[in-house]
Amino acid sequence: MAWFLVPGVAISQEQGSSPPPDLAGRPYSIRAWVSVDPGARMGPATARDLVDDWLELARRFVGSSWQIELQDGEGPLRGRTPADLVEEAVAPRVDGAEKGWFLRIEPSGSGGGYTLVGREFDATTLQFGPLYRQPAPFPGDAPRSLFELSRRVFSPIAEIERTEGGVELLVQGASLPGPDPVGRVVVPGTVFRPYYVFLGPKNSVREIRSIPFTYLHVEDVNGPTARCEVVSGLRRPLPKQVAGRYRLVALGITPADVPTRFRFVAGEGDRQHPAAGYVLTARGIRDRVVTEVGTTDREGRVSLPPRFSDDLVVLRLMAGGVEPLREFPVLPGETAEEREVPVEPRPEAVALEFRLKALQDEVVDLIARRGVLEARLDSRASGQAWDEVKRLLDEYLRLTPRREFEDRLARLTEDARRDQAELGVPILTRTAQSELAEVRALVERYLDDEAYNAYLEAYRQSQQQAGAPDSSGSSNLVARSPSAPPAVAPRGGSQPANLPPESTAPDAPPPPAPGRGTGVPAPEPASKPKAQSGTSIPF
Repeated sequence: MAWFLVPGVAISQEQGSSPPPDLAGRPYSIRAWVSVDPGARMGPATARDLVDDWLELARRFVGSSWQIELQDGEGPLRGRTPADLVEEAVAPRVDGAEKGWFLRIEPSGSGGGYTLVGREFDATTLQFGPLYRQPAPFPGDAPRSLFELSRRVFSPIAEIERTEGGVELLVQGASLPGPDPVGRVVVPGTVFRPYYVFLGPKNSVREIRSIPFTYLHVEDVNGPTARCEVVSGLRRPLPKQVAGRYRLVALGITPADVPTRFRFVAGEGDRQHPAAGYVLTARGIRDRVVTEVGTTDREGRVSLPPRFSDDLVVLRLMAGGVEPLREFPVLPGETAEEREVPVEPRPEAVALEFRLKALQDEVVDLIARRGVLEARLDSRASGQAWDEVKRLLDEYLRLTPRREFEDRLARLTEDARRDQAELGVPILTRTAQSELAEVRALVERYLDDEAYNAYLEAYRQSQQQAGAPDSSGSSNLVARSPSAPPAVAPRGGSQPANLPPESTAPDAPPPPAPGRGTGVPAPEPASKPKAQSGTSIPF
């Protein structure tokens, strides 16, 4: 769901009413119903003792924060399980309280003990919590298991106050003294979901809207105030320009042991169809390690297994493994309901990125081949094997020149811009532009011809000093420049058209006899390309 925004219009923020000054010191009014499945084989007296012991544990560890009102009878649970409850049957019975707890004792599937099931209904946001299950394998320890279930079921409520660096929460009941740390209402790491509660006449609730893909992650707690980090898939999840009178509240959530299910769809209206065959990845909100979760099936469905994570994760749906279609945070186990997520397929952008990946592979392969040739040239020049140097220079010259890659990049960019303007679809996306910049940087950084030109000059000097004719004139050896395409020797001639004229210097002295002298020193290239740290070159 979305909320009503008025872009470009400064609407005064009519935040219905300020939070009551005693909110942090106000306990939670909780109405609880407990039912027993006949298959559990628990008599009324045993059930009453279990509930009494549970209430005693709540008073001992939580204290006055929970004001539990145990209701007679099964109430809304008559003939139903907690999973079958609906708002229409629950809301009237919870009216006047802030929470409704619905707990049920069921037989254990393993044959011994019980399975305790429960969920909460929050009267402020009219939201059901997920369904929680707590094993109680030993009947004598069932009260402790029921207390642990109630801790998981409980969701604190808070008023949201915007700040410059994020948001702060004024949490109900956070100022009440707790007899034990396990009974604290809010602790660092607690996750909240924000809601807009729009108000009508006399502060009546007119509408309640959740903010999609938005969570508040508690970083620090100072008394009744909790400082939170806003984790959202929206650019402006908590805008101040919202029409109407409202309260901005947050509801705490605890993950349950249930799968988290999604269905991704593309298109709108009659053209809506499942987004099948896309890869879903996940990472932590502060972790850059990406894990592949699965691939959407033919219906666009994919799910996270139970207990996938106890904290927020960021999901990203990828097209072709290169183009992100949708990125949003989620708390696994937040709800067992399937959520539908719209996406916008970008086949043109994916096609462009695949071409860029192929071009990048060509560039990396060429860098590796040039590196091998330069290492051999260095070895042959150091050993004065100038015939081998000439052969290697000929092989180097036959490699794809830098100019060709620059032209291909320019054509890809121009074609993408034209198609994007004509089709009106995103092609030069952020990912595509990043790929373009990366390939361009590889070409500019590693495909210069300084090493080739340096070895070519060394070869020519060696021929002049040896008094031998410059055999480079009868070959394709020419100096290469990154700003111009390589010259090609004419087929019928003995020297390329743009080869500099041979030197007219006087004859060089004859070379020294073997073993008498050092011969021609091996010239070193002016600058030799090397793989540097911080690049994506795989060697």
